[in-house]
Amino acid sequence: MKSFFTALAMMLAFSPMAQAIAVGNDMGPNIGTILPSDMRCHLSASAAVIDYGSHSRWQLQDVGGGQQVSPGKRMLMVSVVCPYSQTMRVMLRGDRASNGNLRYGDRGNVTMRLLDAQLDGQNIPVATTTADGRVSGAAETSMSLQPGNGIVAMHNGQPAKGKTFTARIQLEPVMPESDARISARQITESSLDLDLMD
Repeated sequence: MKSFFTALAMMLAFSPMAQAIAVGNDMGPNIGTILPSDMRCHLSASAAVIDYGSHSRWQLQDVGGGQQVSPGKRMLMVSVVCPYSQTMRVMLRGDRASNGNLRYGDRGNVTMRLLDAQLDGQNIPVATTTADGRVSGAAETSMSLQPGNGIVAMHNGQPAKGKTFTARIQLEPVMPESDARISARQITESSLDLDLMD
């Protein structure tokens, strides 16, 4: 029996946290310049590795009219918790496939879709940002993501501030059907880094 092994590795890279900025009016006239000893925001994901296990070609799902196959969709929950209300921007990094999506194996790609974003427990639209932090798209409640995209919660056309941000990212690895017809065990994987930006 031919077996096909797929793994989608999610590695979290933690960048320095976005600095908490104390505003004098919020904390009293003499406390505005004092910052707490622990100002770090924490970025976490529901899984560091998503392992699809071993599959034969016929255990994979046909997508794209049978020209491509997939081991299926999985969800990754992303969470950012900060000690003070601030703008939180998460950057997605990884190797790109020819279509701009996250590369999967030699010729495949991973489609990523952001869903159910919440800021401080309230549903909120999210916009993509460039590497330097500029908002580059309209705020939406659901959107496709690619490596190099940043995401930020939006309110009234501006990046929103909060203490907690959560979102689900739907991941679907897809590869050409011909790449699934193999004569020996093959490992196909992808790597995605999530960075919390200043």
